[in-house]
Amino acid sequence: MKMQIINARGSNRKGAILSMELVLILPIFLLLVFSIVEFSMLMSAHTRVVNAAQNGSRMMCISGANESEVKERVTSLLGASLAKDCLIQVYPANYAGEIGRVAIRVPMRNASPDLLWMTGFSLQDRSIDADAPMVMERTASKELPDQY
Repeated sequence: MKMQIINARGSNRKGAILSMELVLILPIFLLLVFSIVEFSMLMSAHTRVVNAAQNGSRMMCISGANESEVKERVTSLLGASLAKDCLIQVYPANYAGEIGRVAIRVPMRNASPDLLWMTGFSLQDRSIDADAPMVMERTASKELPDQY
């Protein structure tokens, strides 16, 4: 009986094919993972920004809080990372029954690292915006001029 010798050359070819498949698929897989991570972080930040705008607007409309109190509340709800370089605008109404609103603009770079810059989707100069209009139940307390 003759023994057949298995050539090791064929097994090396299978390894080369597998490594070539890995080289072709790995960048696509990493792009998918980075996209999921960045999108998740941006959606979480968007939810926090919208909730902060709604809470600030609710505070202003129900309790009649002034602009500085609303900005302080919104800043505390956003947290240190999102509140950095953010723009908070408070538009109180003059009378009860009118619409007051709180608008917030947060740079996206505060919410997530720029993982997809190499693909052309960069977070540079982009922002997360939220606007929360509500009907004023009370107006902010203002000092009345002395008429006497």
